[in-house]
Amino acid sequence: MKHSILITRRLTPFILLFFALFLAACSSTGDGQKGAPQWIDSDSKKFPKAMYLVGQGMGDNASDAKDRARSDLAKQFEVAVVEQSQQSQNFSSSSVGGVAQQSLEQRISRQLLTRTSRTLEGVEIAEQWQNKESGQYYALAILSRPRAQRQFEQKIRALDDQAYQSLQQAELENDNLIRAANVHKAIKAQQQRLAMQSSLQVVDSSGRGKPPTISLAELIRSRETLLAKVGMYSRSDATGSVTNENLEKIMAAAVAGAGFSHADKTAASYHLVLELALDPGIIERGWYWARGTVQVTLLRPDGKEIGVQRWPIKASATTSERANQRLLTEIDAILKKNLRQTLLSFVLQ
Repeated sequence: MKHSILITRRLTPFILLFFALFLAACSSTGDGQKGAPQWIDSDSKKFPKAMYLVGQGMGDNASDAKDRARSDLAKQFEVAVVEQSQQSQNFSSSSVGGVAQQSLEQRISRQLLTRTSRTLEGVEIAEQWQNKESGQYYALAILSRPRAQRQFEQKIRALDDQAYQSLQQAELENDNLIRAANVHKAIKAQQQRLAMQSSLQVVDSSGRGKPPTISLAELIRSRETLLAKVGMYSRSDATGSVTNENLEKIMAAAVAGAGFSHADKTAASYHLVLELALDPGIIERGWYWARGTVQVTLLRPDGKEIGVQRWPIKASATTSERANQRLLTEIDAILKKNLRQTLLSFVLQ
């Protein structure tokens, strides 16, 4: 009897250890998902992080699970682009005529984020699994790091080539507006490169990617310097109930905000004409509607037309005066947003 008690006491620690290991094994599949693949609860040994980026997704059906897995993988790139874009605001800030230009660069950064997501190629659904008890579907998305790295490096080389070609063309030009337009093209290429570089850093095991050899901050300063050398004479021509005086104020502010210098008619490098054509006013259920078209035309001093751009406009209010005021506000917003890009595109056509 004493021997049996002694044996029991000696076995007790081993029995407790056995039960502990048993419970640990039962809980190793997370929520008790029997037969679940290893990647459900931990890193995949088949697709190690050193060689692959991975994303996981779960859904009520296989299609949703796969979409969420791809989205989970893509978030790694989106976060990188957002962080890089926020950093880029430090050097993209500028002020021309007291008007801050930082917001413009922020809009471009958001566009780059969308573009980068679209260019994410090579994502595959490597494995799928269904939990028979819950009915939930699981998917594992993978992206080969070496393959993605080659893709991003190739795109970066192409963007660098575009930038260098644009800068070489700028050096050959004598006209400051054409030179600024070519520098602007180089800026666009380097801003796209910025997004590609942040994505490359995600897949590059060193995290370094390919740092730029062209200073984006310097390019932006160069463009602003060239634009400031362009003397722009502007005038407006309105038909209807909006006066030229109001339009000329809007035009002057837009020209300064775009970075150009005001000049008189004889000394200007270019002439800019703003035309407003309004349709007959309409009254519907007590509301006054104003509709029409605003047009900008860029001319050389000799009257030769370089480019024309039109935008439809409309506004409504309870009085005709308020409707016209809202129309002017819309014209002001259109010009502030589009004038510089429009004029630069004219000279490169």
